[in-house]
Amino acid sequence: MKHTTLVALFTAGLLSPAATTFAQTPQTAGYLDRFEGEFAKIQVNGHQQLLHRSGKVTVDKLEQVSYYRIASAVKNGAYGAINRKGDIIAPFRYDAVRVFGENKKDNPEENYCLITIKLQGKTGAVDSLGNVLCQPEYSDIAVLTPKTFSIKKNGLYGWCDMKTGKVLQEPKYEEVSPSYVPDRAILIKSQGKFGLALEDGTVLVPPKYERFIGWNNNGQLFSYYVPGGKCGLIDRQGKILTPAVYDDITEGPADNLVAVTQQGRIGLLDVATGKLKIPLQYTKVSRMGPLFQVWKGALCGLTDTTGKEVVPVTHTEIRMYDSKGSSIFGALPLPLAYAPPYYVVAKKGDAAALYDASGKQLLPFDYTDIGVLPINDKVYVVPVKGTLCGVADFSGKLLVPVQFEGLATKYGMSNYDDDAAGVEKNNFISVMKGEKTGLFNIVTGQLVIPATYSNIRWQNAEMLRLEQGDSSALADKTGKILRPLTRYGAFDAVSPNLIVERRYTDDNGITLLINKQGQILYQNKSWEFAASSYNRLLAPDSNKTRPLQFNSGLLKVRANAHENQFVDSTGKLVVFDQYTYVGDFSNGVAVALNQEKRVGIININKKEVYPLVLDDMASADDELVQMKQGNKVGLLRKDGSVLLPLEYEDINRIYDTSLYIVTRNGKKGVLNAKGKELLPADYDEIRYNKDTQFFDVTKDGKEGMMSIDGTAIVPPVYDDLEQNQDWGTNSRFPVLVKKGEWYLYLDEQGNSLPWRAKKKKGYGE
Repeated sequence: MKHTTLVALFTAGLLSPAATTFAQTPQTAGYLDRFEGEFAKIQVNGHQQLLHRSGKVTVDKLEQVSYYRIASAVKNGAYGAINRKGDIIAPFRYDAVRVFGENKKDNPEENYCLITIKLQGKTGAVDSLGNVLCQPEYSDIAVLTPKTFSIKKNGLYGWCDMKTGKVLQEPKYEEVSPSYVPDRAILIKSQGKFGLALEDGTVLVPPKYERFIGWNNNGQLFSYYVPGGKCGLIDRQGKILTPAVYDDITEGPADNLVAVTQQGRIGLLDVATGKLKIPLQYTKVSRMGPLFQVWKGALCGLTDTTGKEVVPVTHTEIRMYDSKGSSIFGALPLPLAYAPPYYVVAKKGDAAALYDASGKQLLPFDYTDIGVLPINDKVYVVPVKGTLCGVADFSGKLLVPVQFEGLATKYGMSNYDDDAAGVEKNNFISVMKGEKTGLFNIVTGQLVIPATYSNIRWQNAEMLRLEQGDSSALADKTGKILRPLTRYGAFDAVSPNLIVERRYTDDNGITLLINKQGQILYQNKSWEFAASSYNRLLAPDSNKTRPLQFNSGLLKVRANAHENQFVDSTGKLVVFDQYTYVGDFSNGVAVALNQEKRVGIININKKEVYPLVLDDMASADDELVQMKQGNKVGLLRKDGSVLLPLEYEDINRIYDTSLYIVTRNGKKGVLNAKGKELLPADYDEIRYNKDTQFFDVTKDGKEGMMSIDGTAIVPPVYDDLEQNQDWGTNSRFPVLVKKGEWYLYLDEQGNSLPWRAKKKKGYGE
C-alpha cells in the first residue's frame, strides 16, 4: 500500500464562530468564576460550562492539559483539542483525544507534542498547530521517540515522523519501543528476536538477538545476547566487535577498555582489537572516579585508564576523595561536580595509607585510619592512630603530630571561635584532649597554646582570650601568656597592642587600659566594660558578633552613668561634652544624643554628619538605618548620608528584594534601592508577587495590578479582582474583575474576554 505524506490544517470554518466573538457584544452568562489554569466555570443557558482562557471556546468537560497547555476536552459528547491561544486544533467530533508532550528546558531537543484522535475504533494524529499527521486509520498510535510516533496496523508496528507524519517504517514488526542502547534508536522485534533500527527506518542491527544491554556512559558501546545467555560487544553503528562468548560485559576504566566476564573471572578487553588486554583475573570491578576498582576475592586495588594497577590488589578497603573533601562514588558525573585532584585512602586490615590518583604513596601504613576534614576554607588530611589524630596536607606532609584526641572545627562546637582571627586564621588549628582545647600553628609547627582550656576565643588578629572553668587568661598569637590564668579574671584585648583589665581590690576594684608591656595608660574605678556589649547600629553585620575593639582610634568608657566619654590609644580621655550619649564609633562615625534628646550621627571630630534632630534611629538592614522624627521616617546609609528623606510614615523592605513599600500621607508607594519611585504613594494597599513581579494594588477601594516598572496592567478601577489560580505557570491571567454591576474577565493586555455576568459563582453552585 502506497502512503503519502498528509499535512492539512483543519478548516477555518470550524473556528469562525469563536473567531468573530470579540467583535460582537459580550455574551451574558448566569455567573462567572475565577480561572483555575486554562479554564473557568461559567453558567450558560442554565448549564455550567468551562470557558477557555482565550475566551473563544466553551466546553462541557476537561479531560487533560499538557505541558504546552494544550487541552483535550468534551463538547456536546464529542472530544477535541484546544491550544493555549484558543484555536481548536482537533475539532469536537472524535470518540477520544489524548495529548502527549514533553517540555524539558534543560534538554529541548527531547521536546515534542503529539495529539492522537480516535474515531470509530481507529486512531490518527495531529500536531500542536492542528496539522493532520495521519488520518484515523490505525489501531493504535503512541510516542516512540521525541522525533517519531509508532503506528499499529493489522497487529504489526511501524513508525512515522513526528513533525510531518511521513511513514518512516511500514508496520511490519511484532513490537517497537524506544531503545536506550544506543540512545535515539528503536528496538524492533520480529519472530521473537530483537534488533535495532534508526529513526529513519534504517536497520542498524537485524532482529536476531535475545536482548541488548547498555552500560557505556556515552552510548557508543553495548552488549548483545544470544540464546544460552552468552553476550558479545557491538558498537553504535551496529558493528559486531566480539563474538558472543562472554557471560557479562560492563564498562571498563576507559572508553577503549571494557570489562568482560567468563566463568566468574573478569578481564579488560581492548575495544579496537577485540582481544583481552588484561587477563581474566578479577572477581569484581567498578568505576571509582577517574580510576577503576578491582577485586580478587576480599582484596581490592585500583587501575588507571590503561588497566595498569596503580594501587595494588592487596587492600581490604579503598575510599576516594576530591580536593574539597567530597567522597567519590562510581563514575565521575558530567558536567563534573567534583574538584580534582583526587586522593585515595587504602586500608590493609587496621592499617591505612594515603595515595594520589597516580598511585604515588603519600602517607605510609602507619595509621589505623585516615580521613579528610574541611577547616575554614581549606581541606586537610586527618591521620589516626587508635584514639589519637593529627593533621597533614594532601602532599603527605604532617602539619600537626598525631598526639591529640580531636580537632575543634567550630561545626556544632562552641569552645573555639576564630571569627576575629584575621588573615592568619588558616595558620591555626584548634586541637583537643578530652574536652579541653588548645591551638596549633601549622606554619611554625608549634603547639602555641596547650590543650588545657575549656574555651579559646580570638579577640582580634593578635590576641586570644583563654578560659578554664571560672578562670581566664590572655595570650598573643605566638602563645605567649600576656595575663596569667586568674580566677574570675577579666582580660579583653581591644586592639593589637592594648588590653582592658578589671582588677578586684578591697574597694570593689578598678578597670585599666594597659599595653602588652603592662604599662597602665588609663584607669577608672567606675568603668563598666563588657566586650560583647556595645552599640552596633552603625557597624557592618560582619563585625557585630566580634568582641569590642578600638575603632577610629577611640574606645568608649561607660562609667558613672556617663555615655559620652572615650579613651584614645594613648590613654587620653576624650569627652564629647555637648552630647549626653555617643555610641561606639564605626568607620569614623557614631550615633549621638543631645541635651534635648535628639538623635543624629557625628564623627570623631565632634562634627554632625547628620543633624541631631531625630527622635529615634533603628537598624533597617546591613547597609541602612531607619530614622524617625515625629510620625515621619526615612533611611540613612551608615555613613550618615540620606537615602530616603523624612517624608514617610512607614518604610518596609519587601522580603528578598531591594524594593521598599513606603507610606506617605496615608498612601503607599514603591521605591527601588536607589530611592527611585516605581509606584507613586497613591495607593491604600500594595502587595508584591515575586513570581510574576506584579504589584496587587488597592486605590480608593478599587483593585488593580501594576508592573514593576509602574505600568498599569490592570488599572485600579475595579470593585473586585480575583487572579487565575494557575500555580503551574505562575500566570495570574485572565483575572476576574467587577466594575459596577458586571463581572468580566481581563487578559494580560487588559482586554476583556467576550463574557460577562452580574453574579459570581457561589459555593456549591
